[in-house]
Amino acid sequence: MTRPLRAGLLFDLDGTLAQTEHIHQAAFNALLAPSGRSLDDEAFVRHVSGRANDDIMAFLFPHAAAAERLRLAEAKEASFREIAASSGVAATPGAAALLQWARDRQVATGLVTNAPRANAEMMVAVLGLADAFDVVVSADALARSKPHPDPYLAAIAMLGLSAAATVAIEDSLTGIAAAAAAAVGVVALATAQTSAALRASDATLVVDDLADARLYDYLQERFALARQSNSGV
Repeated sequence: MTRPLRAGLLFDLDGTLAQTEHIHQAAFNALLAPSGRSLDDEAFVRHVSGRANDDIMAFLFPHAAAAERLRLAEAKEASFREIAASSGVAATPGAAALLQWARDRQVATGLVTNAPRANAEMMVAVLGLADAFDVVVSADALARSKPHPDPYLAAIAMLGLSAAATVAIEDSLTGIAAAAAAAVGVVALATAQTSAALRASDATLVVDDLADARLYDYLQERFALARQSNSGV
């Protein structure tokens, strides 16, 4: 009988696996344009990046009714998919190699995102990663999204993992908070805009790219402990 996988690598999507933050910013600004508003880079990182649509729309449209916020969120996501389809989506450098590294070592992989399922499916298909993940947990699958730990707890349960044998890769404070609350190891992928904040977060390790040797060293150390535990079962 095949033993269950006891090590897992979970990826955030936007800004971590795929370079889409600029596309989301453009879609939000198209939504805000009729009211004469826009989000600059700083405002986008502070108020939007990594957050669920419910929270974003409550911030951007505080006086709108719930049904109107839902309509606006759906319009924004449709705009995002349209822009992404026309301009293309770039994978984060090193992502494909990291996923292959995990597969070669029989490490379970998951996608845990605050994006709706339609966005996630479109992006992984465009990136050629449709078959790269054992599970996909999207924002519309659960009642609570990041920064709540529920998405990560769901992925761990679906994969039959323990939190101690799981690592999440995130690029936002929201995502880091969710992963840390689920008690998994957290690697933060920093950008020039987020580096200082992420280094002060609950991330176990902060890297500037997914090819960083320190990331691989950390994964090998954590997963070696998982393999030792698994061999004793």
